[in-house]
Amino acid sequence: MTSINNEKDQTFEPTQIVEESQETRLEENENEEDDLKKRSFVWDHFKYEKNITSAKCPYCKRMIKCDSKKNGTSGLGKHLKMYCRQSPCYKLPDKKQKTLNFSPPQPLSGKSDVKGNMYNQVACRMALARMCIKDNRPFSIVEDEGFVEYSSTLNPKFKLPSRWTVARDCFNIYKEESKVIKNLLVGQRVSLTTDTWTSVQNINYMCLTAHWVDDNWRLVKKILNFCQISNHKGVTIGKLVYACLKKWGVNKVFTITVDNAASNDGAITYLKKELMGPDSILDGTYMHLRCCAHIVNLIVRDGLEDQHASIVKIRNAVRYVRSSPARLLKFEACVEKEKIVCGKKVSLDVDTRWNSTYLMLDTAIMFEKAFRRLNLEDGYMAYFIDDYEEEFEVNTRKRKRKKKVVGPPCENDWTNARYFVEFLKIFYIITLKISASKHVTANLFFNEIVKMHVKISKMCSSGDEKCRSMAIRMKEKYDKYWDNIDNINFLLYIAVVLDPQKKMKYVELCLKKIYENNGEKQAMFLQRVKNTLEALYEEYVRLASSGDCGDIMGGSTSLSVAPILLDIDDDDFLEKEFERDLLVAQGKENKSEIDIYLCDDVLQSVGDDYDILLWWKSNSSRYPTLSQIARNVLGMPISTVASESAFSTGGRVIDPFRSSLNPRTA
Repeated sequence: MTSINNEKDQTFEPTQIVEESQETRLEENENEEDDLKKRSFVWDHFKYEKNITSAKCPYCKRMIKCDSKKNGTSGLGKHLKMYCRQSPCYKLPDKKQKTLNFSPPQPLSGKSDVKGNMYNQVACRMALARMCIKDNRPFSIVEDEGFVEYSSTLNPKFKLPSRWTVARDCFNIYKEESKVIKNLLVGQRVSLTTDTWTSVQNINYMCLTAHWVDDNWRLVKKILNFCQISNHKGVTIGKLVYACLKKWGVNKVFTITVDNAASNDGAITYLKKELMGPDSILDGTYMHLRCCAHIVNLIVRDGLEDQHASIVKIRNAVRYVRSSPARLLKFEACVEKEKIVCGKKVSLDVDTRWNSTYLMLDTAIMFEKAFRRLNLEDGYMAYFIDDYEEEFEVNTRKRKRKKKVVGPPCENDWTNARYFVEFLKIFYIITLKISASKHVTANLFFNEIVKMHVKISKMCSSGDEKCRSMAIRMKEKYDKYWDNIDNINFLLYIAVVLDPQKKMKYVELCLKKIYENNGEKQAMFLQRVKNTLEALYEEYVRLASSGDCGDIMGGSTSLSVAPILLDIDDDDFLEKEFERDLLVAQGKENKSEIDIYLCDDVLQSVGDDYDILLWWKSNSSRYPTLSQIARNVLGMPISTVASESAFSTGGRVIDPFRSSLNPRTA
């Protein structure tokens, strides 16, 4: 029995030991947790209690949550260090401490980098000024209630400046940017565009824009001045442009592109006289460049001077649709019934702008069926009655009489409209191509002239009398500017020759196309192009010899190879002798760069990836003199759109709601 009892005791002893050990461990863990909780420095200030969920600050009496499962003690520590000023642990935030943020995405790649930022009142203020400049915001935006609320929510530390401070900051930014641009202009030969504009304040402004190809063969465009001008007289414009050039330190001007206003002729004459000197190219012979987009506009406007009745009828129909919301809804119902799917809406043109007439007709044709359905609606036919006023002495009141006008358009009118759209589309595309300012356009111009000439010539032989008379008027305007050898600027032809995809062969082909029945005129134009290229080459060689073109090595007009003596001390004497013999064998000895360039094969077309400036950059060492000519010729703008676009921005800045801006601020 004793042995049995002993066995039972031995069986139950391990279980009891395990239970006792578990209880002991639980007690030890609880004691360790209490020690850990009390180990935080916050309990030196707050009163600790078991299972506490919130504690009262002994200094400011504020209750702070400290639930062990939800909050912990970090909130208590942050309160003591950052918020409770009466706490002995309170310390001011480190103003030099930076925070990590993502920078704004880059425009092209869309990538953003992580960088450290630190609050800076001055930097925020300058960023606000740049926002006003880039987005054309008024200075008074800092007084708008919504912007003040947004700014305070974004960063309460930022103190909004007054509108006067914002204006001063903008002017300081302008002065800093002016220094940067002035450094860029040092030693550059620039081409200029200029135009004038009258604001809603009845104040005349002039914009002067500089264009050039920099040392990295990138096309650069910078607005030099947007300033007030007293009047639009030629001498006044010339004097102000010259004063602006002196201010910026520019004394090398290649071309000046202006529109065809008579006053600009006087301005160019004045500038030629003032800029005459060793830095002028061929004594300013080719300085005056007429805006090609403006000439195209004049040609088309002459053709549409006696507008076809069909255009007037369609314009009246569009005017009916756009005249009231009710009529527009009625028209949209007709569009839906005809199941016309088009994202565009009919728009009314401006009589003096042919390109807006083209856009109006191009859109209206898509809704031809909807306009026809309007004939079945009430009130549509009655609209084509124009009101005119006639004064009567009776009761000294004005009475209205009704007079029939053109409209609505019939089937024949829509047929004519389709013809007009096909005709105007060519000139519209030409205008878009030559009006670009972010890439080279000088080499594209001649190709568009040929297209225009072929189209007008074809119209002149049309069987339609109206079409033929319209083409004849356009041909007269075309011949005035681009068929007269004394009026055209032959740098436009040189730009085509300097295109490695075209060269002189392309010019010969185009001249044959234009003057297929006049071989004498064809030969005269071709010889003038060759003479101009040779004269430019000799002029740039002269500038190189005088040190004005640092990138051109040497002053020789040819690539003549001097006799090389065999010097055994020269490690490369065999290579040099081989190069000389190779040039002789290829017949390039004593040939100028022009001859070598024109004899080389024409570059095969590479599509939209072709960059003419990149090609000349890669071949500048092979053609050092020609590359400098190409750098100036290809950098010249053939339209004044760059300056006119500044007036579009000016119209948004000096609008009827901000017409109190003085010229200096504008």
